[in-house]
Amino acid sequence: MADNNKLETFINVFKGGNRTHLYDVTMNWPSALANETSDDLTLNRFFVRAVSLPPSQINPIRIPYRGRILKWPGDRVYYPWTFRVLDQNEGGDASHKSIWNKFQDWSNVINSHSDNISSDNWNSFTTDWVIKQVDHHGTIMKKITLHDCWPTVIGPISMDSNAIDTIVEFTVTVEYQWFTINDGA
Repeated sequence: MADNNKLETFINVFKGGNRTHLYDVTMNWPSALANETSDDLTLNRFFVRAVSLPPSQINPIRIPYRGRILKWPGDRVYYPWTFRVLDQNEGGDASHKSIWNKFQDWSNVINSHSDNISSDNWNSFTTDWVIKQVDHHGTIMKKITLHDCWPTVIGPISMDSNAIDTIVEFTVTVEYQWFTINDGA
């Protein structure tokens, strides 16, 4: 009988696995916000608290044939991507806008809060984002680029006078056109 059931066998072949807390998210603010956003402000692993790699699905086309259903591959669907952000002010003080405010500014460019006027300049409000999964040495294991991102939901900020020793967090949901995957790139 093989030694596959022994813990020592598993220990000898297991290389430590991938860690869920080792990731990096990089985004650029859209060109419509270029004048009011510093070049070095990016969301990265210090600001993005929790993410998942975005899902995609190929929906089946169901074709009836003689009492059976043939499932033929149809179109790919990209689902909205949601992540959690630790809020802070851009410059670290109250004179600068918080990240939540920056997302609100972005949303306002897409569709004005007060005028309900939508932007017709696609390139001014979309931008590409990169999500990287890294190993404990910092080597990139997976690199996913989300093309033409824009926020659809900027979550609320909960405030609670009983909450101590906590940092403000909020969620953001973005839509994108497609993503590309570059393993180990």
